[in-house]
Amino acid sequence: MFKGDGHLFLGKITRYIKVSVTFILCFNSALVCAQTAKGYYNRGGSYNNSSPTMEDLDKAVAMSPGLSDAYFDRALALAQLGKFAEAIADFSEAIRLNPQDAEAFQGRGNAYAAKGNFIGAIADFSKAIDLDPADAGAYYNRGLTRANQGDLSRAITDFTKAITINPQFADAYHNRGLTWGRQGNPTQAMADLSHAIAIDPTLADAYYNRGIGYDKQGDHLRATADFSKAIGINPKFAEAYTNRGSVEIEEGNFSDARADLTIAIEMDPGLAQAYNDRAIVYYQLKEYNKAWGDLNKAKDLGLAINSEFRNILKKILNK
Repeated sequence: MFKGDGHLFLGKITRYIKVSVTFILCFNSALVCAQTAKGYYNRGGSYNNSSPTMEDLDKAVAMSPGLSDAYFDRALALAQLGKFAEAIADFSEAIRLNPQDAEAFQGRGNAYAAKGNFIGAIADFSKAIDLDPADAGAYYNRGLTRANQGDLSRAITDFTKAITINPQFADAYHNRGLTWGRQGNPTQAMADLSHAIAIDPTLADAYYNRGIGYDKQGDHLRATADFSKAIGINPKFAEAYTNRGSVEIEEGNFSDARADLTIAIEMDPGLAQAYNDRAIVYYQLKEYNKAWGDLNKAKDLGLAINSEFRNILKKILNK
């Protein structure tokens, strides 16, 4: 039987830690707020359950152009909208006005990372660490950036420092586990993934990646259980359906595999691996035309397909 190449998703990096800010729109009335920028922002404060509009944030900057918090708050809002270049400009102005603002360096580092400027991101995370050495999030974010660069040893060092500061940091355990895996250390990888799950049983990505680890060990029962758990937490997790389908192929459970892979494709029509693996299912079920269609779809989506498998289908179908 042709086995799916599968498991292309191992190493799914989880989220950067965003700088946390709570806005205050207004303590009393809109008229009062119009008199002071403090009506529009208050880093780390509390507010009346409504988020500021970009117009509010622009007014805050206009009213207090020399106050770093106004730029900082607007930068966060811009970053959440995916306007990273504009966010970087506002974070930079916040830093110019307050060069000791560790949160602004970390915020700009996140924006640099989002734009693929890993050198700039690492420089900013390092500065944030210099200013606040007890900030686990800065070490974690620098670790993620180093992992994305392929600097695995120093990424592990940063994740470990984040865990030392905050032993309940599930994401740091998760991403250190992925990095151990990339270094070829599956034992420590699985231990960290399990630790992440113990801290945060809702971390779907950790179950997903541990499932891949179990499958690589040949433990199909535990792999299926972890993929199912990931799907239970996140029913829209197309890659988890794909990998559970791959395990079902290995187990010879082609009906369930077809169902899972079809769900994955419906959720994400660009998921080449799901088409490839469903082609294997259709081949096993002797539905050769469907197998041919799925295999070619996987190829069109950029997957390096098994040429021997394709040639067998060509011969069967007289292509």
